[in-house]
Amino acid sequence: MNSYEIMKRNIQFDCPERIGLRFNSLGVSDVFRIFVQPPQRCRPADAQNVRMDKKIRATPGQADEWGCIWESLEEGSGDMGQVLHPPMKSLDEVDSYPFPDPHDPCHFDGLEEALQLSNDKFVQLNSPFCLFERMHFLYGFSETLRDLALEPQKMESFIDKVIDYQIGIAEMAGKLGKGRIHCFDTTDDWGTQTNMFISPKMWRALFKPRYKKLIDAIHANGMVIRFHSDGRINAIFPDLIELGVDILNFHQPLLVGIDEVAGQLTGKVCFEVSADVQQTLPTCDEQKIKNEIKEIVQKWCTPKGGLIGIEYRYGKVLGISEQALRWELEAFQQYGNFK
Repeated sequence: MNSYEIMKRNIQFDCPERIGLRFNSLGVSDVFRIFVQPPQRCRPADAQNVRMDKKIRATPGQADEWGCIWESLEEGSGDMGQVLHPPMKSLDEVDSYPFPDPHDPCHFDGLEEALQLSNDKFVQLNSPFCLFERMHFLYGFSETLRDLALEPQKMESFIDKVIDYQIGIAEMAGKLGKGRIHCFDTTDDWGTQTNMFISPKMWRALFKPRYKKLIDAIHANGMVIRFHSDGRINAIFPDLIELGVDILNFHQPLLVGIDEVAGQLTGKVCFEVSADVQQTLPTCDEQKIKNEIKEIVQKWCTPKGGLIGIEYRYGKVLGISEQALRWELEAFQQYGNFK
């Protein structure tokens, strides 16, 4: 089986020969990642001729296409950065705010050049900051939480504007990818260490229907969805299955609970998972890392598949060493073989 078949069979529970793997920094990956590109006006001076397999981060001090100005730690630290000053000051700006056009072909500059390098791998399009994250980048975290409670009708218009962008990107991926983009990869951190940022009831009322529109568009355009969320989001596990999430990404398996997840989700969704980035990988304890991976494979995988072992891409800022990643990969390779 080639890498594409390994991934597809894990996602579909169709008896792959092993679990999927994504350890790009170590040169082992069944996944070829491509990235939605910013308009030329938002690209660094040295990134005018782009390929979609190269991620372009916002230049510190320069507004991105959403009007957000980002700051980062020192160069090379590996951090994602954060928005310095959210540009929207009032919900009255929603109708007039210059939201980016998802159908602008600039978002797919360098697609053909990148796909020529994909070989037989599973092509995953990264379109991050799906909905809630993008909202609080634009409006502020506290302000977003406040007005979800106080101004839900106005917030619905805001939510619709943001999700329409992601739906447009999915449509463009289907149109331009012509079946060669296999997965739509997006993110929304919804949890704290103990619970969700908002009540599950509010989440179901305001966000679930919008996620449904996006996921339906992704599937209609021939892709599966890979959804990432950090934090303890256990309360909405059944909703994510109902919505049709195909791949669920976790970097904190101990936080959500290995047994708890197994009881609710094993066999219902394909997991993309690393060893715990808070409690396990930073210890650089070989036995602890390998024991955790062994338990995850035993409890989250099925004889028919359903697991993708991954690295954590921002490990440097958490003190995660390359050696810890190598032990993690070795464990996935050892315990994730179905032959």
